[in-house]
Amino acid sequence: MKNSIKIIAIIFYINALAVSQTLDLNSIRIAQRQAAKLSNNKTSITKSNKNNDQFVIDEAVNSEKYHVGPGDQLHINIISSNETFDHNLIISPAGNLLIPSAGIINCKDMTLIKLKNEIKRVIKTWNKNVKINVELEGIRQFRVLVTGPFSNAGYFIVTPMTRVSDLFDQIISNHNQKNKDAFKESNDTPYSETFGMRSRIAVDDFYQRKLGMDTEFDNDIDRLSKRNILILRNNDTIDVDLVKFKITGNVEHNPYLMQKDIINIPYKNRFITVQGGVQKPGKYEFRNNDNIIDAIMIAGGLYMDKKIGEIRVTRSKSIQNSETFSLNIEKAKNSKLFPDDHIMVPYFDNKNTHTIVEIIGEIKYPGNYPIISGKTTINDIINEAGGILPNADSSKIYLNNNVIAKIPDRELERILLKEETQRTIEEKAYVKARIRTQKGSLETTLGNTKNMHQLLTNGDIIYIPQFFPYVEIIGAVKSPGRYPFFIEYNSKDYIELAGGISKNASRKRFLIKSTTGQRMKLKTNQNLENGDIIFIPDMLEYNEWYVAKETIAALYQTVLILNVLNTLREKN
Repeated sequence: MKNSIKIIAIIFYINALAVSQTLDLNSIRIAQRQAAKLSNNKTSITKSNKNNDQFVIDEAVNSEKYHVGPGDQLHINIISSNETFDHNLIISPAGNLLIPSAGIINCKDMTLIKLKNEIKRVIKTWNKNVKINVELEGIRQFRVLVTGPFSNAGYFIVTPMTRVSDLFDQIISNHNQKNKDAFKESNDTPYSETFGMRSRIAVDDFYQRKLGMDTEFDNDIDRLSKRNILILRNNDTIDVDLVKFKITGNVEHNPYLMQKDIINIPYKNRFITVQGGVQKPGKYEFRNNDNIIDAIMIAGGLYMDKKIGEIRVTRSKSIQNSETFSLNIEKAKNSKLFPDDHIMVPYFDNKNTHTIVEIIGEIKYPGNYPIISGKTTINDIINEAGGILPNADSSKIYLNNNVIAKIPDRELERILLKEETQRTIEEKAYVKARIRTQKGSLETTLGNTKNMHQLLTNGDIIYIPQFFPYVEIIGAVKSPGRYPFFIEYNSKDYIELAGGISKNASRKRFLIKSTTGQRMKLKTNQNLENGDIIFIPDMLEYNEWYVAKETIAALYQTVLILNVLNTLREKN
């Protein structure tokens, strides 16, 4: 019995030892994982600190304006008669700077120049005969609160050398990154979890693109104001206008941030419109205390080469009534701007001071030439441009006018709105004719221009193409394609040149004329012109199933006809 108890005790001891060893092993593994995490964190922290050392600023730190605070790092160099001391000191989270062997300085509300003087004073009390150098070595980071109606408002990390424009860009970047992360997360989730969200996105996209309606998922970041940003600093309010800063470069419109600042960025909610003789006409955000000239400046300023008349302003007096008045440039400088003002800057546009046509292609001196409306002809410009080159195709001269081409063809639009089966013969012919002739264009020959004296209009473009002697053979031939044009060749010669008719060729032959685009039946041994097209259609190949289907359909129709005839016969 005693031996049994001893055996059981030994077994329990062995089991307990095994469990303890397992626990120790698990503990070691956990500790290793924790150490690895700490190592990774340490690496990332070191990297972060290293990145912070590489701060980017737009100008040197102004010692008289820079306010020091927790996290700023200073390098203090003390030189005595027999030795030198170097200290890299950081202002503590409590706002104190500890100088070894000298004392503690409270840095609250101190500028950099004031802190430098205080450091020198404290050290001098310890040793009056030392030389002291103090430099700002590292700029601190701190958080500021950004308020507003947009989704990612909150705290953002900045430095004392961060301007409001930098913070604005950071807000945009933060918003875009969140969207990317959300999109990636949705793609990483199972399809069943993302189906509803993707369906909603598709619906929103439909309303935005097809119906022109806004949805609750609009990108609110695009609605942020750039002209009515406020900085709440102690008991003061600072106006920020990033648009004016961008145009003028005046940093007063884009100040540095300070610790404990609260930045309010509202949505754009009031606008003005500037049109006419300005660099960038359009709709712009309204800002209080602006004048008419400010609005013109926001729109890029006046055209330098335009003759500006009096500025016309349309202003809302009430919901239904408005007034329009005029004022000159000088009065506009002192005229206050109001929301929804419409500013029109009349100007004389002299960009088309000359009546010009352009000639391009195979001409000796291509370029722009002035004309006299109602007098200058195509032939006059060809002669003035030095005449056509030897390789020009004198049988084709194209005249086009982009201004005329942009005029809508109301008749074509009316016809195309009708069902094709409902169009008259004349309407179908009109569509066919319009396809063949581009609006505002003319295709003629050099001989016709000499005889017709075709007059030119401002903006006309004359194009003289290069001569390409060719004939095309397409369709059921062994080697379809383009072949050199020979005046002595007829259609039969070209078919033989293309390898002859293929086995699946139909009995039909067509000729498409290069001059008119007309399709006609090809005659045997017919002579051709440069650019003509020979078209030989393929014969329809019927497979067994197609033949069977057609046969059944024909029999069915025959049975129906016979059935109708029998019914009529029985009634009679």
